[in-house]
Amino acid sequence: MKKFIQNFNNLIIKRIFKLKNKTNNKFKISNFNKFLITFISLLFFYLFYLSLPVLFDKTWLQSHLESQLLKEFKMNFSTSSDISYRILPKPHFLIKDSKIFKEGENKIASLANIKNLKIFINQTNFFEKKNITINHIKIDNANFSLSRDDIKSLKNNSNKKFSNKIINVNKSSIFFKDNYGETITIIKISNAFFLPDHENLINIYDIQGNVFNIPFSFNYKNKLNTPDSGVLEIIVKALKLNIFDEYDNEENNLSFRKNVILYLNSIFTTIYKTEDHIITFNSTNSKIKHTKLNYNGELSLNPFNLNLNINLDNYEISNLFNNDSILNEFIKTELLFNENISINSSINTTLDSKNFFYQDAKINFNVTNGKINFNKTRVINKKIGLLEIDNSNLSFENDRLIFNTDIIININNSDKLFSLLQINKQFRKPIKNILINLDYDFLTKQIRFNNLKIENKEVSEELLIMMEGFSDNNTNNWNKSRRLFNTLFKTYEG
Repeated sequence: MKKFIQNFNNLIIKRIFKLKNKTNNKFKISNFNKFLITFISLLFFYLFYLSLPVLFDKTWLQSHLESQLLKEFKMNFSTSSDISYRILPKPHFLIKDSKIFKEGENKIASLANIKNLKIFINQTNFFEKKNITINHIKIDNANFSLSRDDIKSLKNNSNKKFSNKIINVNKSSIFFKDNYGETITIIKISNAFFLPDHENLINIYDIQGNVFNIPFSFNYKNKLNTPDSGVLEIIVKALKLNIFDEYDNEENNLSFRKNVILYLNSIFTTIYKTEDHIITFNSTNSKIKHTKLNYNGELSLNPFNLNLNINLDNYEISNLFNNDSILNEFIKTELLFNENISINSSINTTLDSKNFFYQDAKINFNVTNGKINFNKTRVINKKIGLLEIDNSNLSFENDRLIFNTDIIININNSDKLFSLLQINKQFRKPIKNILINLDYDFLTKQIRFNNLKIENKEVSEELLIMMEGFSDNNTNNWNKSRRLFNTLFKTYEG
C-alpha cells in the first residue's frame, strides 16, 4: 500500500513539473495559482488517505474491531459483517445489528441489541491497518436489558478507572427486569454520555431521558478507586423536583449517606444507609413549605416497596389535597398507578389550635398492584368522635381523578355535635354512627353521594337527594353546612 501511494505521488509530481517546463516559456504561474494547485493536491491526497479504510478486508476488520472494543471498554461486542466506512462527520465505521454479551454463571446472555454502532477511529496511521485504534463510539437505537445483578455489577465497577474513550448513547431504551425476567421499568434515553475525567479522578455518567413518560436529567460523578463515594443529581422539571445525593466514605468511614430533595416549596433532607438491598432512612431539618416535619422509613428497590411514617406538627391536613400540594401533583403524574410499586405510608398530625374541627389526624396512603387507597385514615375530635375512611379507591376515569370511598362517622357525644352544628333542639335525635359512600372528582371538586346510612339503616330517597346540597365543594363553607345539616336532621325521622 505504501509503495502504491509513493508511486502515485511521484507520478503526479512528475506531471506537474513536466507541465511547468512546457509552459515556462509561454507564461509565468502566479503565486496564487501555485497555492491553489498545492491546496487542491493536498486536499486530494488527504481525501484519498481518509478513504484507505474502504480497502480493508471486512472479515479482518470485524475481528479487529471486536478485539479493540473488548480491550478498550471491557465489553464483549458481537458485530455483524454489515460494516460500512464513512468519512463524514469524522472517519468512522458504521455497523448494523450488533450485540453486547455478558457472561453468566452457566451461560452467555445478551445485554444489549444495537441497531447502529458507530466506531470513530484515529486518523494517525491508515497505512498500517493493524494500528487502527478507536477514538470513541456512538450507540444509536439500542435496547439494553438489565437485571438486579447487572446493576450491582455496574455499581461495583463504577469506581474503577473507565476507558479513556467516550461512549455516547442516543435514542435507546433500558429494560429493567426482575429475577424472573419480567420487565419492571422502561427508561427511554434520548442522549447519554459516559466519559472519564482523569484530571479530577472521576467517572462521569450524564443521561437525558424519560421514565413513565416523565423527562429527567441524570448526572452521576463517581470517584475512582474509592468505593461508595460520589455525587448524584437528578432533575425532573415536570415535577419541579431536584434530587441531590452525596456520599464519601473517605471522610467518615461510615455507611450513612445524605440526600436532599427540593420539591415545589419544600425541602427534604434525609440521612440513610443501605444494607442487604434495604434502604433505611430518617429526616433531619426538613420542611414542607413552612412546616417542620419528621419522617422515617424503609425502602426496597427490587421490587419497589416503601414503608414511610411522617409526623407533621400543627399542620392542616386539607392542605395535602390542594391543587398545588405535593401529594396531589405527584398523583397527577400517574407514576403511582404501576403494578410494580408498593407503598404503605402514614401521615400523623396534631393541632394545638381550638379553631379546627379536629385535634388529631392520621392519613394512611397505600399503593398496591397499581391501586391507591386511603383505608383506615382517621380524623379525631376528642369531644365528639371520629371520622374514618374505608373501602376507598383512587383512580383515573376519562382523564379525571376520582376518589370513591366509605366515610364512617362514629359519634361519642351527639349533643356536642349538635351544639357545634347549631341544630335546633327540637330536631336533635341521638345518633351513634353514620356511613356515607361518595365519589369525589379532584378536577371539578364535585361530590356525588351514592349511599347514606344512619344507625346502619338506609335513609329515605328524599334525604339522599337533600345531601346533593353538598355536591359542589367549590361553594361549601361552614355556614352553608350548618344550614344544610339543620334541614337534614329536620327531615330525618330517626
